[in-house]
Amino acid sequence: MMICFLSLPATGKSHTVAKGETLYSISRTYGMTVAELCNANNIKQNEILREGQVLTIPDTVSGSEVEEYTVVKGDTFYGIARAYGISVDELLALNKLSVSDTLKIGQLLKVPAKLSGETADSLGPLFPDVHIELTDPRIYSGRTGDSSLQWPVKNPEVVYVEGKISGVQLSAQRNESVTVVRAGTVMFSGVYRGFGKVVFVQAQNGLMYVYTGLNEIYVKKSDYVAFGDTLGTVGTDVLTGKPQMIFMVFQNGKPIDPAIAPRG
Repeated sequence: MMICFLSLPATGKSHTVAKGETLYSISRTYGMTVAELCNANNIKQNEILREGQVLTIPDTVSGSEVEEYTVVKGDTFYGIARAYGISVDELLALNKLSVSDTLKIGQLLKVPAKLSGETADSLGPLFPDVHIELTDPRIYSGRTGDSSLQWPVKNPEVVYVEGKISGVQLSAQRNESVTVVRAGTVMFSGVYRGFGKVVFVQAQNGLMYVYTGLNEIYVKKSDYVAFGDTLGTVGTDVLTGKPQMIFMVFQNGKPIDPAIAPRG
């Protein structure tokens, strides 16, 4: 692996919205997040763009420094993204690639020079039993759940997973909103143990609701979120090539069946 530091190129230009373009598609074109694009234009993340609308593209994206990573044998988008604490979608956007692209040995990829915000290392003993390994720890039980229940995404296929991760895997639409199923306080918002972007929400009854595998996060630690509020968007799992997330609920540090956890 060869690493060097460089600056992201300054764009310093505007973009005229074409028919069918969205904030998400434009943000990927310029290698930035939707939040960065919205902040630069003082608009909301759920705003619908108009054809012909002119957007400002900020001069820098996600800070000013990235590392250059050289692809080696066995690398995958999923593995590289997790190693640098970002989602697969963010890695693809940074390099203007798609999930259908194939990595080549020796290929140079841009990756973050450092993580921003809180990481799981700062949690200390807060969630000693909520541990996610760097290798894929999912064990699929074959048991499916009721998709008609209130889940963080709409009408998902619900598959139970066990082992180090114990909860449900939920299928989703690409870049679908992830919503709160139980009101509470955000205890953690950021990259968790190399597993991508995660949000922990603690309800008043003490249950911890954990939303993992996110692409973007719209909330921060100490925020109070109500039932139905949007936490962020679903990421893409390169192991399956599909947009999906894992949802877990913990009581006193031990996992419980997310289907029986209170909603509302």
